[in-house]
Amino acid sequence: MPEASLQRQTSLELGFESAIEKETEASLYAPPAPAETGPALQSVGVDQPAEIMAAAWQEVMGSLQTELSGPTYQNYLRHVRPLRLTSDRLVLSAPTDFVKDWLVRRFARRIEETLEQFLGRPVILAFQIVPEGAEVSATENPENAAGASGALHVPPAPQIVVPTPDQIVVVERPQIEAPARIPGTQGGKSFEDFEDFSSPLNKKYTFDNFIVGRSNYVSHAAAWAVANAPAKGQYNPLFIYGGVGLGKTHLMQAIGHHINKVRGNPVEIAYVSGENFLYQVVRCIREDKMTAFRRKYRNVDIWLVDDIQYICNAERTEVEFFHIFNTLYDQGKQIVICSDKPPKDLQLTESRLISRFEWGLISYVEPPDLEHRIAILQRRAQLENAVVPMEVLTYLAEKIRSNIRSLEGSLTRLLAMASLDGRKINLDLASETVRYYSTSEAETVKVSVETIIEVVAEHYRTPVGDLLGKKRNKEIVTPRQVAMYLAREMGNMSYPDIGRAFDRDYTTVIHSYEKIKGELKRDSTLKGTISELRSKAHARS
Repeated sequence: MPEASLQRQTSLELGFESAIEKETEASLYAPPAPAETGPALQSVGVDQPAEIMAAAWQEVMGSLQTELSGPTYQNYLRHVRPLRLTSDRLVLSAPTDFVKDWLVRRFARRIEETLEQFLGRPVILAFQIVPEGAEVSATENPENAAGASGALHVPPAPQIVVPTPDQIVVVERPQIEAPARIPGTQGGKSFEDFEDFSSPLNKKYTFDNFIVGRSNYVSHAAAWAVANAPAKGQYNPLFIYGGVGLGKTHLMQAIGHHINKVRGNPVEIAYVSGENFLYQVVRCIREDKMTAFRRKYRNVDIWLVDDIQYICNAERTEVEFFHIFNTLYDQGKQIVICSDKPPKDLQLTESRLISRFEWGLISYVEPPDLEHRIAILQRRAQLENAVVPMEVLTYLAEKIRSNIRSLEGSLTRLLAMASLDGRKINLDLASETVRYYSTSEAETVKVSVETIIEVVAEHYRTPVGDLLGKKRNKEIVTPRQVAMYLAREMGNMSYPDIGRAFDRDYTTVIHSYEKIKGELKRDSTLKGTISELRSKAHARS
């Protein structure tokens, strides 16, 4: 079989001009790196109570089941069980390697993010293969795992089987291998078969579940108008922008849900993130499927594009987006776009796109005020059928000010702690809950990458020029990786943006970020250093 490097065409032959697209193509089709050898389980940490593991897994399943159909749940997740939770790792059972690989590819990052939000610390996944029909617990049959509501029932604590370290497979991020293809011929797989053409809409993101306040009432009114009369008014395209976790995605997906609900005839709705769109373009160019790609997108009725900022500076991707946009607009199809910044601040090489984004309505979602945050918490408590004193809700709303996701997560954690420990919901418990959220989360201040670089350079007594230069000795590499980590955490920057700031490709930034993130779990000295650098950077901002 020919080497992968001989099967690949160069990025120039494929038509890629931008560094982002070249790097994406390389990351998609580069031969997988050999796996590191070593013990299967290291630095696992202390076992956590089974009750906490059960509550954490229920939270994960509640998050995933909003996006999964019944058949998908039955085929893939019905036999997945939590086996062991430590301070930094959750071990799950999977019936086959295929199910494990599917879960890792589709939901590993989502599960880890949900666990981190619920537990207040990073947790990675590991798997033990338990063949279907094997004994998982003393009393529960896997066939009875799904109840009437479709929720996964976790076995009680005494029945959980704890795997030995040599049975555990730690999750490695999957790498997509290049499909064998004869140059100049069409691939055997049509674009319609791609899993990631359109992401599923989250069932929780409806207008009924959206809390309207002074910070978002204009965006809500515009989204409601579009949902009831798509492409009929002057709100095409509808461009919604604002900070992280303020409800942009919620409003966008609510439009899709409402249209599906009220329309008698079937409507083709495509929801895609900017990052996923970039990957699709690179993949389809690489596999000679651009004709099918264009046909698929140009025949949708409603196009919902989230996080458009991720296609910035990707020239070929922007061109494809531009032509799809024009085709749908000319056909009278509705387009809704979300971003973290207004069109004029997007670093697009296709300036024509900016003018088209400004054709319709541009709406800004502001951070919620105190009354709005309290209303959000009241609604969440109502959905959980929980009685929470007003002073507790007010306390949480005062402490966590800018991110609605974290605000709701703090209430979820509060209720879990009260339920698992049998404690009364009061201000003392609320104070304990807030401690799991960083002080920067209480009132997020975006710090510029220039400030971060200066603070890191001063702390490590390293010239700024060396941090941005090509030196690779340890005395320079460690501060550089710390600065990249802080730029991601405090600057709310994408990996490509950080790469441009440090004159590195974004794969180097990802490696640096993951390396520092991993070391923080083990190195208390580094943890203290990061905390100190955060404080200094915030003080200068």
